Amino acid sequence: MTRDGWVNAYAYFSDALIWPRGLPLDQIRAQDAAPPAGATAERICPVQQGLADDNPDVDAVYRLILPLPVKFKDGKDVILAPGTWCPFNSQNTHWSPEAFPLLYLPSYCSFRMTDIWRSFVTQRVLWANDWCVSFHAATVYQDRNEHNLMRDFEDEITGYVNNSRIASTLADLEIRRGVEYHGDNLRKCYEALIRLGVIGSQEMPLLDAWVEAVQSAAT
Repeated sequence: MTRDGWVNAYAYFSDALIWPRGLPLDQIRAQDAAPPAGATAERICPVQQGLADDNPDVDAVYRLILPLPVKFKDGKDVILAPGTWCPFNSQNTHWSPEAFPLLYLPSYCSFRMTDIWRSFVTQRVLWANDWCVSFHAATVYQDRNEHNLMRDFEDEITGYVNNSRIASTLADLEIRRGVEYHGDNLRKCYEALIRLGVIGSQEMPLLDAWVEAVQSAAT
């Protein structure tokens, strides 16, 4: 899939109205939310998101108004080329070693957004290396523990109102190519999110400790 902007990857595996947690709400019913897939291609995809049947990772808005469980269709993997945004989560997700430094989860933000905002940072850094994120059909099912959905909704508000701004901010950054720059690129991304006001400034010491630990483990 090659395009600049948002794509609803779930729509390639279901005829129902369903979207991944973190997709901007104004993109859910966009006419081009799932444009026709392009030709088959081989791309390097260091991050591969698998879907989950029955109780997939959807946001509180979906859970409050639309039915579950859901069964996804089988289908070919969907590869999102650089410039194509879609949130991915921390469930049923494969990370290759070259992407391990990007596993950092921010702490000074909503728990419901930490893996989503990590996914945006990761996508931006992957693009600089001409790498991609892929989505594939469900290989697991989720029996979800009970949640207070209104509390989830409250914790997701920062995403509903900021995810498009975050993506635009990250897209405008100058990100360097090469795994040796992952640490510097992470710092640049999170500094931008702090300036945007969506993550607290207390994040940087934790991020610095992560980068130093990753670099030490690699030597």
